[in-house]
Amino acid sequence: MTPAEVVAGIGKVARAAARSEGSLSEFDHDQLLSAYSATRHLAVELSAYQAELRRFAAELAKIAPPPWAERLLEGEPSSESLGLVVSELLGSVRADESPAARELQARVRSLVRGLADREVDLLAEGLS
Repeated sequence: MTPAEVVAGIGKVARAAARSEGSLSEFDHDQLLSAYSATRHLAVELSAYQAELRRFAAELAKIAPPPWAERLLEGEPSSESLGLVVSELLGSVRADESPAARELQARVRSLVRGLADREVDLLAEGLS
């Protein structure tokens, strides 16, 4: 989901809670707590994740062949643009059995794993 979609969803939950008469049902209470949790995650993503995407793009550009390396360094990276480049890059060497291709696949996958781990770390730091 985009940040705008998350914010819109949170707004709907908050509006429903504000418009309810009487005390909240257990379900509505849980929905409101989930909306609060989503805002905390969104705040972390908006404040810190773009820097991680830039770092990932720069690291991947160091090991990617020229057509992909150039694309990685164009403009501001997004999860979507980086995912597309990673998918195309891995797809281009999938059938290649050479040691160089296998090494590239391993290094790309390692960078993707590192990015996912960093996202979890950022979320954990933001929740503490």
